[in-house]
Amino acid sequence: MSGVRSALLFSFAERYALIIINLASNLLIARLLTPDQIGVYSVTLAVISIAQVLRDFGVASYLIQEKDLTDDHIRTALGVTLIIGIGLGGVVFGAAPWVADFYREPRMRDLLWLASLNFLLLPFSTISLALLRRRLAFKALAVVNFAATLAGAITSVSLSWAGFGPLGLVAGTLVVSATTGFAAWWAQGERRLMRPGLSKWRSLFKFGAQSSLVGVVTSVSMDINDLAVGKLMGFTPVALLSRAQGLMNLFHRDLMGAVRNVAYPAFAKAVREQQAMEPLYLTSVTYVCVVAWPFYGFVALYGLETLRLLFGPQWDAAAPLVPIFCLAGALAAMISLIGNLMVAMGRMDLLTRMEVVFQPGRAALIVAAAAYWREPWACAAALVVANLLQLPLVYVVKDKFLPNDWRTLRAQLARSLAVALLALALPTLLLLLHPREPGQTLPIPWFVLAILSCCLSWLLALAWCRHPLAADPVFARLTRFWRRSADNAA
Repeated sequence: MSGVRSALLFSFAERYALIIINLASNLLIARLLTPDQIGVYSVTLAVISIAQVLRDFGVASYLIQEKDLTDDHIRTALGVTLIIGIGLGGVVFGAAPWVADFYREPRMRDLLWLASLNFLLLPFSTISLALLRRRLAFKALAVVNFAATLAGAITSVSLSWAGFGPLGLVAGTLVVSATTGFAAWWAQGERRLMRPGLSKWRSLFKFGAQSSLVGVVTSVSMDINDLAVGKLMGFTPVALLSRAQGLMNLFHRDLMGAVRNVAYPAFAKAVREQQAMEPLYLTSVTYVCVVAWPFYGFVALYGLETLRLLFGPQWDAAAPLVPIFCLAGALAAMISLIGNLMVAMGRMDLLTRMEVVFQPGRAALIVAAAAYWREPWACAAALVVANLLQLPLVYVVKDKFLPNDWRTLRAQLARSLAVALLALALPTLLLLLHPREPGQTLPIPWFVLAILSCCLSWLLALAWCRHPLAADPVFARLTRFWRRSADNAA
């Protein structure tokens, strides 16, 4: 367990560093580019997202979960990703003019042409990153991702400032891929140059076909709002949805990315060592929710202040969407690790069937809402409805391969909810004591006070509610350090 805690520590350190870099670059880009330019970039990313999922073909997950990994497995993974990458890059390059005509946006052609080069770079980073994750080498991963993200952010901001518009953002992704590939290979230690192969293609294709199907269906569901809204309402509503959902993704994508990066290889390692999986899962989901729910609650209360601070007043129109996306994120937190658990336990078949049923339903709800109401809030509300319907069904599916301990799950989630409500009590009281006019934000000192009161209340609530996180050795060491620092300051 100490190895997992160490991996989590490095993974969180990496994510916090990346969040700071991304926030700083987004803050600058939001002021350098218009909503229309960012909307064009968002729709372009949505168009190529399906190809990105096919490019991976589940290779990273395959290498992590393979019990007896050999050089032949690695050579096959490299060979398959190169073939797929070259093929998909050619398809995206060739389809760019038609996509631009469909959206009646000539800028998308050049963006897609440039983005197609990414498919030639990504295979070289996929293998090295997967091998580092398999070994839980998250210290090396943190250094690799920090260097790549910093290089990409500098490129994107510099080119945006120079007037290249969305092309600068795409160029930033190319720099990220190139830097990641070289740095991850260098971090391997042996630094071997393996030649591609295909000797283990049967086992990889059996795993990768199911993984790719899940990825494609999930990608369509996640990106359908950009694709549908871009066609039905234009690019500015896409940008507003992207900004509002971006606050949700600060946790759902960025912080949870740190957890999922460790959770999957940790679950796979526990399976190989024949550990009891339900207690491990319950601990994981309890920890996730006790952090996620206060975060989403605070951002929902202070959506306008957060948007204004991070992106400037030109994005105020996205503020009404923030609480809706936060509710969707709070629901998703309760099932966010089940997919990792399924793959680690060898139930990719069950995950495939589940996603093929659930994700098209989510996509249909969002498209129907966009087509009927023609308003961004309808797309956000459709996501909430989809997550609400999905929540109990996912646990029914989980029960088929790992029986649910409903009593413990309810008790632990109830404690997480109690901690969240106590943590949000003072920030809510501050809003009641200092009511805002429509379109106005709280003064910065009050906003900072709300953040500090939420964090302090959360720490106290963990101990008062006897939440399992309060008894975790890493958390206990951190709180002891915090108390000693406070005593010394006094």
